Amino acid sequence: MKRLIMLCIILMAGIAGCGTTEDKGSQSEENQNSGAGEDISVQKGIVAGEMEPSLTKQEESGQIVYVYSIKNQTEQEKTFVFSSGQTIDFELRNDKGEVVYKDSKNKMYTQAIQEITVKQGEEFSQKVVLPKVGSGTYTLTVWLTAKGDQNYKAKAEVQLD
Repeated sequence: MKRLIMLCIILMAGIAGCGTTEDKGSQSEENQNSGAGEDISVQKGIVAGEMEPSLTKQEESGQIVYVYSIKNQTEQEKTFVFSSGQTIDFELRNDKGEVVYKDSKNKMYTQAIQEITVKQGEEFSQKVVLPKVGSGTYTLTVWLTAKGDQNYKAKAEVQLD
């Protein structure tokens, strides 16, 4: 009888100990979400920054050209997988928010999987040549068309004459 009681006490202590461990685990997750505890973030890997998209205006032989770039500010290589020859897409919206031009509309791209790897501190860039549309103020939005990833949108206000 004493052995049975001792066995029950040991089992109850073990179960109580398991419950305590789970509570500590949830506290660690709370600390992680609130930014406390540097050691926890180190376990997941150090991230110095993010992938930073940008648009830069250039003028080339009378055409308005923007350069879409995405810079790798993280401490790991980033590989983008594309299901076609299209790597970016863009659209122009008028001041009413209506899409007046979308680059991929009525276009065909090669159907081949391609990968682009952007190393730490490097960037992927591609030129965007704006089409001739009526004069006015437009919002240019450019994004990456990689599969299963963020689209890394960049926007700029464009004045066309």
